[in-house]
Amino acid sequence: MVYCPRCGERNREGSRFCRNCGTLLEEKPLKSRFISGEFRETPVREDLRAKPRETSRGGFEWDTVIMGAVILVILTVILGRLMGLLGVLAAVLIVLIYVPSAARRKSSAPLLIIMTIITAAAASALFGI
Repeated sequence: MVYCPRCGERNREGSRFCRNCGTLLEEKPLKSRFISGEFRETPVREDLRAKPRETSRGGFEWDTVIMGAVILVILTVILGRLMGLLGVLAAVLIVLIYVPSAARRKSSAPLLIIMTIITAAAASALFGI
């Protein structure tokens, strides 16, 4: 494959012109361009560049709540059967540590903990656990 020095488009081997922008493709092999110092980095097209992930400021962190509830339900079932009430308390303690550490905004951690416990209770009631 031959890459266009102007737009970075991939072209077939032996092509003389870029199929995207029409620029004359260089005929010098890459190794000789390195040796002579003529090599320049191939520019990346704008649509291929990595864009920063946009985060919403006002969104509620449902992913943290759901994950915390799943962890709480699973640990409650496993530890509750192994250790009884002490196991249930250990599961709650683990989730009380997990949720604030997973929260992106630490100021919303108390609300996330409450929502996690409510969601876990609802899931347990739904599945009869």
